[in-house]
Amino acid sequence: MTYSHTQYYEDQSIASVLADVARAHRILELEGHGDMSMGHLSYRDPFGRGLWLKRGNLALSEVEADDFILIDFDGNVLEGTGLRHLEWPLHAEIMKARPEVNFVGHSHAHFSTLLAASEETLKPYNNHGVWFAYEGVPRFTDTSHIITTVPLGVASAAKLGNAQALLLANHGIAFVGRTVAEVTLTGIFLEKAARFQVDLKSSGFVPIEPDAEETKEKFDRIYPAKAQHNYWTFFNRRLERVETAFGIGISPIALPPAI
Repeated sequence: MTYSHTQYYEDQSIASVLADVARAHRILELEGHGDMSMGHLSYRDPFGRGLWLKRGNLALSEVEADDFILIDFDGNVLEGTGLRHLEWPLHAEIMKARPEVNFVGHSHAHFSTLLAASEETLKPYNNHGVWFAYEGVPRFTDTSHIITTVPLGVASAAKLGNAQALLLANHGIAFVGRTVAEVTLTGIFLEKAARFQVDLKSSGFVPIEPDAEETKEKFDRIYPAKAQHNYWTFFNRRLERVETAFGIGISPIALPPAI
């Protein structure tokens, strides 16, 4: 939405991008995406070698700039040390299917996974849901298992299509972006929209679904590139405040909300 594939690589070095991707992991933990050491973001290598993937055995809240390994699209480790996540095919096959996507995320965010485990379709009931106005959020139902094989990666990428996010039935979510800001906002807004929808349906109120064309115009109005940058910097400021108080790692703010 904000950068072309080539522009993003020209403007930033791998090291600086990975520093941002590490921060994105920690922001996502604060926004309800943490699940022990599960969940990961990846970054398409600018030299065509494959992708940089968070190494295993780390919580989202613990990821720093040097906690990435470079793998090729067949899963072979080219650089870095540490465990390669089993679900690397999810990242690799989405990137192969979507050449404009530079970043892929996967997590087990609670409310998004709740929707994924149902037949409920995400609706634009609030502003966060409007983020998905154009392509919606499809659901991958071929399996409820983790995506550890190339065929499952290919199938999940096909189901994602041109959308920004994918519900993985009884499992979690995948989400994508051209920039690190876009992939982070996509993950955050999906979880916020899902929580709002669960709360709305649980309230017993009759939901009002906005007009589809108005919703698209609303997206264009409230999510231009300037606004996306503003929201990304807000979440970075919030992260800095938390880490100034508690350091990098699990903090009281990162704990799951009371339900």
